[in-house]
Amino acid sequence: MPLSTKDIRNIIKSLKSKNLHGYDEIPTKLLKLSFPLILSPLTHICNKSLSLGNFPDRLKYSEIKPLFKKGDKHNISNYRAISILTSFSKVLEKAVYTQLYEHCIKDNIVVDEQCGFRNKLATTDAIFKLINETQIALNDKIMVGAIFCDLEKALDSINYDKLI
Repeated sequence: MPLSTKDIRNIIKSLKSKNLHGYDEIPTKLLKLSFPLILSPLTHICNKSLSLGNFPDRLKYSEIKPLFKKGDKHNISNYRAISILTSFSKVLEKAVYTQLYEHCIKDNIVVDEQCGFRNKLATTDAIFKLINETQIALNDKIMVGAIFCDLEKALDSINYDKLI
């Protein structure tokens, strides 16, 4: 389903007003100020990209900056790379996300147990459900078992060279 200018306007309004900018040097703040002038062509570009299934190459570029996590500031493994995207890239990404999310919800693709990345649900909801179901099972004298994995630095263990 094509996006309307109202959809794109809502996406632009939802972006954080920052002076931070990508390689194009257009901050989100400027995009928000100028959206009445560019809303129609931007909507057309987003719809064209979605209908062709093609994310424009220039919007794939980003500035990569190191962000300190914790520990020794001289140890490079204590930093993670963050990508500073262009404002236009953020708009198109949110448009793709919106379309994909609505499709998954409408067609009942997402299971009820999925709490992360869903509106009005959080990881605390998953914890509550786990505790509640465990208590119910224990009250019914049903044996309960669980395995937990610590996924700290999980993304650091991915070999990104093989993904490309």
